[in-house]
Amino acid sequence: MHTSLKQWSMSLILAMSSATVACNPPEPIVPDEAWETGEAAQPLGPAACEPGGSLFAPGEISLPERSEYRLSISADGRTAYYHVDHEAPPYQTIYVTHLRNGHWTPGEVAPFSGTYQDSDPFISPDGRSIYFSSIRPVDGVLRDDTDLYVVRRVGSGWGPAEHLGPNVNSVRQELYASVTNDGTLYFASGTFDSDFEIYRSVRTRTGYAPAENLGLGVNSPDTWEYNPWVSPDGRLMVFATLNRPDGYGLGDLYVSYNRGGTWSQAINLGPAVNTEKDEFHPLVSRDLRQLYFVRQTWNPFVPSDFYRLDTRCLFR
Repeated sequence: MHTSLKQWSMSLILAMSSATVACNPPEPIVPDEAWETGEAAQPLGPAACEPGGSLFAPGEISLPERSEYRLSISADGRTAYYHVDHEAPPYQTIYVTHLRNGHWTPGEVAPFSGTYQDSDPFISPDGRSIYFSSIRPVDGVLRDDTDLYVVRRVGSGWGPAEHLGPNVNSVRQELYASVTNDGTLYFASGTFDSDFEIYRSVRTRTGYAPAENLGLGVNSPDTWEYNPWVSPDGRLMVFATLNRPDGYGLGDLYVSYNRGGTWSQAINLGPAVNTEKDEFHPLVSRDLRQLYFVRQTWNPFVPSDFYRLDTRCLFR
């Protein structure tokens, strides 16, 4: 990555690190010009930066005999949801685990999952909702494509799954929801026979406005863009893409910045995280200090696992 782009991205993450901790973030702690010039960059400090990151929760969440996908961690860092692939129906199931005494408990099937093929859980910034993808029936009619759903907190449990409606869902595959403080929904839509691009849909009083494509800063007509993670304040996005010319492998992670509703030209996060393998399904911790992601090897096939990287390592 070019030095000026490194400074720009580093300044952005450091400047926003305190602004995204709360569900109602304060104003940015440095002006926009400092993000661009790198003037807000601060010393890296000591950090252990294993190339490509390190395996996350080995033997607890990341297990060698299965593939795990799309990790979502609560704001307090003590509860996590993810989905696991199975060879038997329903093929994909969402699990929940809790951090106790420094270790993650054995994953249990989430109370709203286990019957239909469910994937891609995302905990809303306020912790009151979980968004996910599923092929469960709509109005009693079975579907071949994947749609987006939400369950909402009811007491200490979760209410029934709600279909997000036709302004979000289509005859294509809708996957990998990410939601901001104001309820704006980001997700990928496309088909496996063509490509995927990233969309957003603004929350309204009655549901969601028609989904809009994020445009060429993020999307490209020649590559897949998918797996968006968007910061709670809606200003920072990390997403995955396939086979871009500046990529390091099959799938790479990129970053983009929202200024006035327009997403900037995406920047590859570089070799600290991206390898010749397939990296996707990003998650950034609420303080923006930890990047979590999935790494997959396809040839030969190796079950996917979660990895973690200190975000400061991206700019060494």
